[in-house]
Amino acid sequence: MCAMTAEERVASNGGAFDESSLEPRRPRGDGAGRSFVFLLGLALIALGGGAAYFKFFYLSSDDAGRHLLTTAVKRDNLVITVTEDGNVESARNLELKCEVPGPITILDIIQDGTHVEKGDKLVQLDSSMIEDQVNAQKIVVSTAEAKKITEERTWAANKIAVDEYAKGTFIQLMEQCEANITVARQNLSTAENQLQYTKKMLRKAYANPLELESKQYLVEQAKLNLKVAQTAKTVLEKYTKDKTLVALESTRDSAEAMMRSAQAEYDLQKAKLERLERQMSKCAILAPQSGMVVYANDSGGSRFGQQGPKIDLGASVNEFQAILRLPDLGNMQVKALVHESKVDSLRPGMRAVVKIQDRELQGAVASIANQAEPNSFFSGNVKEYATIIKIDGHPDGLKPGMTAEVEVLVQELKDVLQVPVQCVVEKGGKFYAWVKTAKKIERRDVVLGSTNDTEIEIKDGLKEGDLVLQNPRAEMPEAREEETATNEGGVDVKKRFGDAAPGDAPMSPGEASPGGPGGKRGGRGGPDDMAGGPPGGPGGGGRRGGGAGRGRMNFAELDKDKDGKISKEEMPEQGRQFFGMMDTNGDSFVDQAEQKAAEERRKQMQQQGGRGGSGGPGGPGGGPGGPPAAGGGAG
Repeated sequence: MCAMTAEERVASNGGAFDESSLEPRRPRGDGAGRSFVFLLGLALIALGGGAAYFKFFYLSSDDAGRHLLTTAVKRDNLVITVTEDGNVESARNLELKCEVPGPITILDIIQDGTHVEKGDKLVQLDSSMIEDQVNAQKIVVSTAEAKKITEERTWAANKIAVDEYAKGTFIQLMEQCEANITVARQNLSTAENQLQYTKKMLRKAYANPLELESKQYLVEQAKLNLKVAQTAKTVLEKYTKDKTLVALESTRDSAEAMMRSAQAEYDLQKAKLERLERQMSKCAILAPQSGMVVYANDSGGSRFGQQGPKIDLGASVNEFQAILRLPDLGNMQVKALVHESKVDSLRPGMRAVVKIQDRELQGAVASIANQAEPNSFFSGNVKEYATIIKIDGHPDGLKPGMTAEVEVLVQELKDVLQVPVQCVVEKGGKFYAWVKTAKKIERRDVVLGSTNDTEIEIKDGLKEGDLVLQNPRAEMPEAREEETATNEGGVDVKKRFGDAAPGDAPMSPGEASPGGPGGKRGGRGGPDDMAGGPPGGPGGGGRRGGGAGRGRMNFAELDKDKDGKISKEEMPEQGRQFFGMMDTNGDSFVDQAEQKAAEERRKQMQQQGGRGGSGGPGGPGGGPGGPPAAGGGAG
């Protein structure tokens, strides 16, 4: 349709001229836009007025607080239990250990979880080095045996030599001396007779003086020979006999000592050979009884979650290291780690329910450890105690290592007032609940009793049927306010801290006085949930306890908006550095499943030594702190 000209519009108006017809035409949408803005403004004004009316009139009506979530105080039986996760294990484990000096390599090992019978071969260790040692030792034993035989013969010969001299040679020599003496006497008698005969012949002139002199010389020589023979006998009896016997006995005794030494050497080398042969036989480990094989792959002894030596084909093991276990599958138990805040409520003999997969079994607390388990990398300074729950009967199908949930019955209270635990808020050492009445929300002081982590006993302050807020921290500003203890409120400092005046307590070596050099080195991280300790005070740089602890996360308290998940903004500032480790799916939130997974990782590394965080900063005027303590950070 063509646009009309000005003349045509004049003609259409019967010839009358209209000045408005000369104005340019406005866009059609301009009026509609202004109408929309006008209506939107009216809506906002109405909404603001409704909010003001709701705030100033509706909340002040008799239905005040009807938008808040409440729950009624009820009277019912309250069952107090302690629930923890644990692992199934056998109450009686037969450990098969390496009895060969190591490290030694596993050449063959039966598959983990295999059911075996008594006498079955389970492990074959590398015995080649031991075989070489056995062959070399056999040569040493043969040499020692030859030496032993030689020394035995030498000792026997020397023993005979002593008897030979005492009972033969000496007697023979004595007889020879007697014979020599007898001959010397006979010669002396003959020489004396010849001398007498020569003297007679000389008087008769049948002999000359030279012959007489010769006979006199023969008599003197015979006397000397007799004296020599007698002296030889005396020397033999008094000296030669004893000297010879001492020498022979000394040789005999020395030979006997050498014989004993050779015998000891032989026994030693033979025992070593037998030990090597036993070690070689123990390279093959056989099943002492029937059962299921479990590899002894336990965490422990290392830091940052690392495992100890792994049992597998080709692995190296040391002497006395456990290789396999044969658990008694008919006598099973659960080992659970109970937090220190709950362990005091447990006693041996308390009944328990054990949930394993889709099974529910009964049992009882068998023992509670006196010492806390070693801290792990993720647990910080959280203390947990190993508690053993013995499963009743002999249930089938249980295997070591299964995850179990244990619920221990601590107490059963009959007909008591109770509310959910989130309805109660602690402030300044007192407990409060907010009760919805007909006209207002009022705060009540309450006296608490026992709790089972979901319900808590109310001993005073509430009555049955009272409507209490389910989440007062989210709804009531006063519930979120932090109270600080000051001396202005009438705190009895002497009663709370003792009679000693400030500064009277003696300082231990290394601590700093105010304004002096740095104090003690940083200690272990505190148990606070994802929060470190306070900074060092003035002049006390690096004070004890300044570590950023990695304690157990309190999910309910950190989830401030109660949307079932924790954002990074809801985390404490000290814990945000660990947020990425917990957010495994990368959705920028930590839900209860991820929190539980982090808790499982913490429990798996519970056997490792813990490590504290960074120490708090030193205060003004303080010097540098000492080096980090074991498990602590730098002050």
